[in-house]
Amino acid sequence: MRQITLILSCVSALFLAQAEAAELLPYEVGSAEGTAGRVRRLAQQLSKDNLLYQLHLGDVHKSDLVATTAQIDRNLEMLAEGSTTFGVPAPWTPEIREQVRGVHEAWQPLRAIATASPYEYLRRTRQFMAPESGLGDPLSIRYFDNLSLDLVAEAEKLIALYDQECRKTTYRLCDAAAAAGLSEMLIERSTKEAVLVFAGIDVDRNKKRLKESVAAFQRQRVANEESDLLKAALALEQGKAGEIASQLIDEIRKDWDGMRAQFDILLSGKTPDFDLYLVLKRQRRTVENIERFTIVMSRFINRNYGA
Repeated sequence: MRQITLILSCVSALFLAQAEAAELLPYEVGSAEGTAGRVRRLAQQLSKDNLLYQLHLGDVHKSDLVATTAQIDRNLEMLAEGSTTFGVPAPWTPEIREQVRGVHEAWQPLRAIATASPYEYLRRTRQFMAPESGLGDPLSIRYFDNLSLDLVAEAEKLIALYDQECRKTTYRLCDAAAAAGLSEMLIERSTKEAVLVFAGIDVDRNKKRLKESVAAFQRQRVANEESDLLKAALALEQGKAGEIASQLIDEIRKDWDGMRAQFDILLSGKTPDFDLYLVLKRQRRTVENIERFTIVMSRFINRNYGA
């Protein structure tokens, strides 16, 4: 029996070594980075949806939190085990494997609370938080948000590792994937911070955070629109792909400008004039259009620069 176990261990080690030695295709590294970026965005979305759900704002139900939780589970599973369907490789370096575990560990308390029934929510939360942490936070909104920020921080460490690997390939999609992931996260984060201000929670601190998120998205937007890669994609000779990309950019710009106008109303102190439902509608549409735009760009890059 010991001999059989030893043989199996050697075979497993051989397969692992071969897998690590196998050369990854550039698009696979980009897919891994995009998947980690999606986890980061969904962590912000989950915190925003929990806030809306607990305060009975917007049209958010417990099922929405459970659905977002399932999305995070699926993306983390792909990062841990790989997915041939979506072109995501399993972790291929010790550093990536360790950080995937770090993301998974940061996710566990947040997942347990997000999936708790309305009657178990507070009890489940108190299993993780220190007794004094709940003071002044009866619905544990701040605590939930802090857990989501912990997950964001761990996801960003993983994104940095993937981005480092992606740039070794000189694959042009690295820039597009990183920019899209950051833009989506900033859209979710600014919306969440606006809801916190609207709800009167840590108003001064969250106003400051909202201003920072808006400014960060503006910088990202300018950088994206001035990139040589985007200008090439929008060139007239690119035909339908360029036309679709141009339409999506116009829609993203229009919706973001509408959101920013509402943020300015909120930051000026005119809370009764703030249209939460309009912001949530534009936010969802903007994220969807950024994802569609990323697909168009990835196809353009693969066709023109090779995968």
